[in-house]
Parts: sequence; C-alpha cells; structure tokens
Amino acid sequence: MMKKMTAMIAVFLCLFVTACSSSGPAATNNKTVNIGALLTLSGSQALTGESAKKGMELYLSQHNNMIGDYKVNIKYEDDEGNPQVGLRKYRQLIDNDNADVVLGPILSNVVYALRDEVEKTKKVMIIVTAAANDISWDKKSEYMFRTSISNWQSGTPGGSYLAKTIGKKAIVIAADYPAGHEVATAFKDSFVAAGGQVIKELYSKLGTTDFAAYITQMQQDKPDFVFAFMPGADGIRLIQQYKQFGLKDKIPLTSSGEFGDVLITEPTGADSEGIISTIHYFPGLDNETNKKFVAEFQSKYGKLPDFYAVYGYDAIQAFAEAVKKAGSVNSEDLVKALKGISFESPRGKITLDPKTNNPIQTFYGGKNVMKDGKIVFEPSEKIGEFTMPEKDPAKK
Repeated sequence: MMKKMTAMIAVFLCLFVTACSSSGPAATNNKTVNIGALLTLSGSQALTGESAKKGMELYLSQHNNMIGDYKVNIKYEDDEGNPQVGLRKYRQLIDNDNADVVLGPILSNVVYALRDEVEKTKKVMIIVTAAANDISWDKKSEYMFRTSISNWQSGTPGGSYLAKTIGKKAIVIAADYPAGHEVATAFKDSFVAAGGQVIKELYSKLGTTDFAAYITQMQQDKPDFVFAFMPGADGIRLIQQYKQFGLKDKIPLTSSGEFGDVLITEPTGADSEGIISTIHYFPGLDNETNKKFVAEFQSKYGKLPDFYAVYGYDAIQAFAEAVKKAGSVNSEDLVKALKGISFESPRGKITLDPKTNNPIQTFYGGKNVMKDGKIVFEPSEKIGEFTMPEKDPAKK
C-alpha cells in the first residue's frame, strides 16, 4: 500500500510540475512582438537614421530585449530617404515580417508617402523623427503617433526668441524638402508676429555640397542673422563653409536646434562655436532619466547622444509603455493606450497630445560654447512648453 501511495504521489508531482511549466511564468517567454524599424540608413541623412537605431538598441539592451512579457524581434530596413523605397520596405515589414508595429521614418517626404498605407493596414506607426506638420493636421491618422517633434515646434520657438535676443531682420536657409519649408514657415510666422522681417528665403537641395551661391547672397544682403534648418551632412557642410567665407564672426548663424546638437557640433568643432539655437534636448539636461541615458549611451557607444538617438529611444519606449498599459500588441488596443500617454524621456516628461498625437515638450534658448576642448550647448533661457495647435494656423 505504501509503495502504491508513493508511486501515486510521484506521478501527481510530475503532472503538477509539467502543468506549471506550461502555464506559469516560463510560458510568457514564448510570446513575441515583431517590430519593424524603417529608418534612413544611407545617403545624406544616414547619420540621423544610425543615431535613431542606436537609441532603439540601447533601450532594448536595458530591458534584456523584452517589452513586458514579450520577447522582441526587430527588423531594420533602410528607406534610403526615398518615398517609394520607403513604401515598398513598409509593405515588406507588414506583409513578410508580420510587424505588429512600425517605428519610423526619419524624413517628412517619406512619412507623407506612408500615411495612406498605414490607414489601409491599420497597424500602429510610431514616428521616430519625421516632423511633417500635416500628419498631425489634415492628414492625421489615428494609427500614427509621433514622439519626436513637429516642424511647427521646430521653427516656432526661434521666431520670438531670436527677435528678442538678436535682431529683427533675418535670412532663412533651409533644405528643399517638406520639413525645410514647414520649419521656415513656422519660424517666419513667429518672427513676423514678434516684429521681425524675413528679407530672403533660400532653399538648397538635399545633399548639397557647395553653399557658395547661398552664402554670397547672405554677404550681400547683410541681415541681422541667418536662421538655418539644415539637418545631417548638409548642415555640417554649411557651417564649415560659413566659416570659410568669413561670415562666422560677422553675421550670427542660428538654427532650429540641429546646429546645437552633438551630431553636428562634434564634426564641425570650433566652426560651430557661437551658433545660437532653440533646442528641446541636449546631453546636459538635468534630470535623472537623462543622466542615466547619457551615461549608458556613452558606455555602449563611446560618444554623447544626439537628438536622433533620443528620438529612437523614446519611440520604442512609448511603444513599450503602451504595450504594458494595454496588455496587448493588438493595434486597436495600442491606439487607445497611446492616446495621451505620458512617459519620462531624457528630454523630461513627455505627453502625447491626444488632439494631434504629437508630443508636448519644453524648449530652451542658448548657444554653442567651447568647454574642455569640446563644443557644448549652453542654455541661457527656458523658453517654455510648446503644444502644437490642433489645426493648421494658416487655415483658420
């Protein structure tokens, strides 16, 4: 009898352990989430895409490649900065790789090309960088959320700040693609409202290597300052040539933020000293999330993080927070979770405005200074928090 009871207990224990292993915590390791990352990883804007990728990789390494109970499978694709390539790669991520969410893209012209396809697939897209205004206005999709910045936010803070601190006569130079025109318009509207006058607007093709013709016009027109929106390698070349033509110490060069970012200040060095910007992130921001982010980014990559690294980090962080809140990777559940969601970014607390699906965030005015042999952005004023308007101001 004792032998029979012992055998029965052994069988029971075996069945109990088997049941626990199939339904307990270990089973959650079988849950996966497929993330598609559609970034610009080649061409003149490759620097921005590579930085965003580093930000995503850092977040995943901090969380053991897990989001909640889900193991992460992430597939990176290069849209080459081309809208048609972006559209093809997006379809591959959805149809072939079964992406539950797409993070990206980098450029505004690409995000405009993707908008209708996102509506068709009804899969959540968290925009990493592309700041196209109309994605929050007339072309708003309930499946598209932005964690970076809008072009309206990029240009608007500088209008009033620079009119107050530098002068009332400006030349604007911007890259000739949707973001460049939208940033220029936002700056101009804000600047004129503050009593300023834009005497000339100049637009250069993406990938421009020679800015001589543009700089010559600046020399001739003698504005109080030049306001630039020129991301990536184009911005580096403009700053270098601005110095070579002797304008650096004659006509103040300002930017919507890119020229105060380490992505551009590191390769330009002393050439970017003194540039004035309105900025929403810099590595010296004093908050605990940023201190940890900067330390771990430096440890992993041996350099300071830039805007785009923060954008990549925050895009995947927002997705992770939404998954935890929804308890699901279903698109409809994620849409509800992302509406109005708040999280701690290296920029400070970020809230996605449910009216525009665009982040509400704080901006600072300041300039590039040389410290210990390196250029750093030094804030002089907290300009304030900027919320994108619900509708296009030009259509009111």
